[in-house]
Amino acid sequence: MFNNQQIMDLPEHSVINFKPLADKAVLHNQLNWLVFYIPLIAVLVALCYFNETFANNAQTYLLIGMPILIVISMVYNVVSIKQQGVAIRTHDITFRKGVIWQQITILPLARVQHIEIHRGPIERRLDLASLKLYSAGGMSADLQISGLTHTDCKNIRQFVQDYRQDESSIQAATTDE
Repeated sequence: MFNNQQIMDLPEHSVINFKPLADKAVLHNQLNWLVFYIPLIAVLVALCYFNETFANNAQTYLLIGMPILIVISMVYNVVSIKQQGVAIRTHDITFRKGVIWQQITILPLARVQHIEIHRGPIERRLDLASLKLYSAGGMSADLQISGLTHTDCKNIRQFVQDYRQDESSIQAATTDE
């Protein structure tokens, strides 16, 4: 018979000590945003150059607004990267992100099916990498962590692979008994 008792005493929340992302993660993020802002500014300059009416109407707003927008987004990115952290525990990987809307994602290692390490040209130059972890039944990455050193990514991948092998050994031993 099905029994569903109410729990009155919840277990104590454990404190998770997060390791910050790599020091060069802020530089990587800023360079990625500059790759967005430089073409945007070039298009706006071209519009002002070729369309005098647009230039007369928008010049003041662009000269004041664009630098303010760029500075605010760059400061926000620095704060955002500094807030992010990763914790590798015995049975899970935990990732924290967010400035305004904070999010903590915990992915049990037993559920990890597949791991990818990605390195773009800027990441390779800065010796950084992004780690994508996929769990069973998912088509997209359940956890994506950018801004780790390449060495950290390889170590995390090896840790997860070792965990999965140990888990498989334990399951094989229990089924043989």
